[in-house]
This record gives sequence, structure tokens and C-alpha cells, in this order.
Amino acid sequence: MTRPSKHTATTLPPPAPPRIPVEYVTAQEAAAYLGLGLPTLNAMRQVGLGPEFVRVSPRRVVYEIAALREYAAARTVKPSVA
Repeated sequence: MTRPSKHTATTLPPPAPPRIPVEYVTAQEAAAYLGLGLPTLNAMRQVGLGPEFVRVSPRRVVYEIAALREYAAARTVKPSVA
């Protein structure tokens, strides 16, 4: 007597819904985006420097990508003509 197969025809899962654009990044991602070390970004935040951030809990902050862009743009230096 033959056993019934445990495997049935494989069906593909439904397509994933479109991804919502990520507007916020972690401190680690923000530091990488700005080319800083995480300890540097944390120190800047503690003394009131650096980009604006959102405190989502007492121990967690996130950065809006637009705020990181604004922060970097405000520090863009155009070379002077000598």
C-alpha cells in the first residue's frame, strides 16, 4: 500500500504590499548617514548639538531623515575663490 504524499503542490505567497517609505532611522543609522560614530552622535545630542531627534521613549530616540538632510545641508561649505 502506498502512503499519501505529505507534500502538496507548492503555491507562492501573495505579493507583499508596497513598502511605506521609511521616514525615521535609528541613532546607529543616523550616525552612519552623517559619517559619524554612534558615540559622537550621542554626545552631540546630550549637549544640545546635532540634528533634531524624536524621543519615542525614555531610552530610545529616532531621527527623521529630512532632519538629517537639513542638518547636513546647513553645514555645507562652499569653497571660496582665492
